Amino acid sequence: MNNLGEQYFPVAFIPEYIHNHPNFGIKRILTYTVFRFFSFAGKEDAALAQHLKNTLFPCEDTFDFSLIERYLSEDMFFAPALETRSFDPFFLYTAICMVEDFFDDTVASDELSVVDNLIFSLYPVLGSASLDDDGLEFETLLQSGAEFYGALYLALTRYPSSLGKLLPKLGTAYREDFHFTCEDFILYDFMEEYFETEHCLTNSDFLELIDTLVQATLNYYDTDFDRLLTTEIPPMLQGTSSRFAPMKRYGCMTVSYLPDRDASLSMLEEIFRYTAAYELRNHLFDYHLDEDKLITLANWKEKLKWHYVQYSHVLEPALDFFYGTVLSQKLLKYSFEENITELSENT
Repeated sequence: MNNLGEQYFPVAFIPEYIHNHPNFGIKRILTYTVFRFFSFAGKEDAALAQHLKNTLFPCEDTFDFSLIERYLSEDMFFAPALETRSFDPFFLYTAICMVEDFFDDTVASDELSVVDNLIFSLYPVLGSASLDDDGLEFETLLQSGAEFYGALYLALTRYPSSLGKLLPKLGTAYREDFHFTCEDFILYDFMEEYFETEHCLTNSDFLELIDTLVQATLNYYDTDFDRLLTTEIPPMLQGTSSRFAPMKRYGCMTVSYLPDRDASLSMLEEIFRYTAAYELRNHLFDYHLDEDKLITLANWKEKLKWHYVQYSHVLEPALDFFYGTVLSQKLLKYSFEENITELSENT
């Protein structure tokens, strides 16, 4: 079990994720890996973004931001945090397009060869290495984030049958500053260990527990998701909610409208589920430390006591989380548009 905030490389999770999601698992991990390779390599080579734009999108004037939105919302796992004032939004868009075209039988494209060529040109020792060589020292070979994600890319594309052997070696070379997307699943890693179950997000008993806690919170405040979108959230986004008054001293951005209502409802529901699970984790943690697991998926309806403190610990952070997410979406789109404008002007 990994504590929240602990960085690690999930050796067992990657093949399990691919197995459990045969329709999109490998595509999603590969997209994330290519993005992370570009992001790290771009810090070493400031011309990389322009090179990718000129090579892959030489004549394009319009770019579809919805590709990024769709990729991010498809699943909570392997959805990266993007750095401000960087080409990360463009790098993610490029990775999405490359992997989508690679797996599309109707598109005659081998754009992933661009990644292979970059690895060979920028990191020739890695490009020429035989990763399945038992004598290869990964800790010596992989000295940077770009090399680490380049090696993971090569493992996924050239050595898929050897992943079981290569991933532990990558784990030994992993460093905290490489920041694999571990925080996405640490919470559920705890839940699976506590409840002694696998794949809690597909376990109907666990999902019923979380949905019950969410509904109990809404009932306690005599509200529902529609009402929150109508009454509680607009003042937050428009800067008239008293809870955000201190922000105005340091810079408070307002949003005059919500995204698509159905999308907003879906996002709000998902945020409440995660916040409820997070509060449940805090509630259970003492029992876990004492090896005295009083709450199980079989008895929680009788044994779990949810008090007003828990209700507030779900509602308040969930609303703040929604507010932050809407603003973050706006910033991401603005950053992406800035990327495209700058790269197009220099083409």
